[in-house]
Amino acid sequence: MRSNDFTVRNTQSLRWLIFSPLEKHSLVLHGFTTRSYPASVDQNIRLDHLIRKITGVNREVVSLRQVHGDECVVITSKDKLRREYRGDAVLTDRKDIFISIQVADCVPIFMHEEKRRVIGLIHAGWKGTLLGIAKRTIETAKERLGCEPGNFTICFGPSIRSCCYRVSDDVAILFDDECIHPSAKGGATLDLIGINRKQLLGCGVKDNMMFATSSCTCCEKKLFYSYRREKENTGRMVGFLGLK
Repeated sequence: MRSNDFTVRNTQSLRWLIFSPLEKHSLVLHGFTTRSYPASVDQNIRLDHLIRKITGVNREVVSLRQVHGDECVVITSKDKLRREYRGDAVLTDRKDIFISIQVADCVPIFMHEEKRRVIGLIHAGWKGTLLGIAKRTIETAKERLGCEPGNFTICFGPSIRSCCYRVSDDVAILFDDECIHPSAKGGATLDLIGINRKQLLGCGVKDNMMFATSSCTCCEKKLFYSYRREKENTGRMVGFLGLK
């Protein structure tokens, strides 16, 4: 797995990130917001307005009612769009929409399969990761959209890292030892990106096509929201992806 560098951009007082591995692909539009966007948990977030402000492109935005499960939504040109879908991953080959997820420590996974022109987003917390959400999404892309796992570019966006992600013994025992690390403060910490990387490798995704940022959402409080740091009052970062 390689380093996923990001660039901070500013648009009308809004700070947002782009990831270099995806920026190199001229076929996609993408972004990841920071805490400069005041997205409180109780706020009705206008994603269409937000993404249009960043990209200058006016499209319908598909969001997920995320439930920390392993359900993957597939949206094709034959499907009538709904404003919201239930699940924690979404795949599409449509060029007239943006897909989106919201995170505040969980791992945002950006996916692009250039040959089939398919994009995807995954919201991977520990529950979804334990259920195999990344594996499920790759299998769905292969079965429903004809994708080859080895053709995917994968970007892991900013999330809570093992430096801060202490978990209880009841949670730690559910995962392989290689992704559990002792904490200086006692107990164990969990490497969510490492677990999802292992799942993707097992599905046939190439290691040199996976990229991960080293940023920890809990550590970098000036740039990111963090549920672990701020609890229920935290906001959410928005990750979005669209085909050109």
